[in-house]
Amino acid sequence: MVQRSRFDVLVIGFSCVDIVFSGLPHWPTLGHELYARDIAVGVGSIFNTAATLSRLGMQVGLLTELGNDFFSRYTLDEIDRAGITREFITQHPFPMRAVSICLAHEGERGFVSYADSAAGHVLHMLDALSPDLNPQGEKAAALLAEHVRATLDRHDFDAIFLYAQPNLHPLLDLLTGRNLPIFFDVGWDTEQLANRQIFEVLKRGHVVMPNRLEAMYMTGTNTAEDALSALKEIIPSVIVKVGVDGVIAWHEGCYWTCPALPVEKVVDTTGAGDAFNGGFMYGMLKGYSFADALRCGTICGSLSTTALTGTAAVPTATQLEHLRAQPFA
Repeated sequence: MVQRSRFDVLVIGFSCVDIVFSGLPHWPTLGHELYARDIAVGVGSIFNTAATLSRLGMQVGLLTELGNDFFSRYTLDEIDRAGITREFITQHPFPMRAVSICLAHEGERGFVSYADSAAGHVLHMLDALSPDLNPQGEKAAALLAEHVRATLDRHDFDAIFLYAQPNLHPLLDLLTGRNLPIFFDVGWDTEQLANRQIFEVLKRGHVVMPNRLEAMYMTGTNTAEDALSALKEIIPSVIVKVGVDGVIAWHEGCYWTCPALPVEKVVDTTGAGDAFNGGFMYGMLKGYSFADALRCGTICGSLSTTALTGTAAVPTATQLEHLRAQPFA
């Protein structure tokens, strides 16, 4: 009998390369060149959460796709550097570029991004699993589903993390019967957030962790509190990230808050929400109380802001446990 390998979390989704400029004297103006005082390059999006979990000592699988382009090769190097297995990574013989330019100034951020998938040049697995979106039709989608199922069936997982989007049902169908906690975040994609089908996807999960703007946009509300109230009718546990104020949450019929960890200086908030996700899941999988898991999340998210890119300053498990024992409310 072949022994099945076990992972604490299977992270599913796609990453991008973040190029972050900081130390700007002011926001750019048309027709004028502007020099930043600092620059950093890292991998962001779903990678931030996977890398945070790995740094905290969790065994992480990353189900993702990469191409043969420069950005994909850099991403794969960073995945190796983070100690994350390549076992769930598909490498294609064509470009799958995804890059985001971030300007960080006075605690705010501005972005310009490009992705081959968004430009319509490639189709990601999560879309190709849907017969309606796969250009080769139902048979091709079914063959891909069997391939993904076979990959998943060789392993055991304690939890799943991914970004909610309206077309996730074929993937979630492959996870049916495993009885795993499913943790969702959402990305800032206004078309997807405005699609009411995203709520049907959320109903199949256990926790959703949007930021304030995402939560308000998807629920059509004007405050984080109202967004929380709307989302708690859809999914059992809701966490809304509210920046320097930490998080507000709903869990087991109760309203919760957790402050951010005070830091001396905020350098870059890119990826802080992703780091929170990793810290929170670490706490939940360790069996901590919901309140302590929130603390784990806000510690990781707050420390993430003290350096450029989302994972440069996330703590180790030892550092996190030391801070978790200290009062900061």
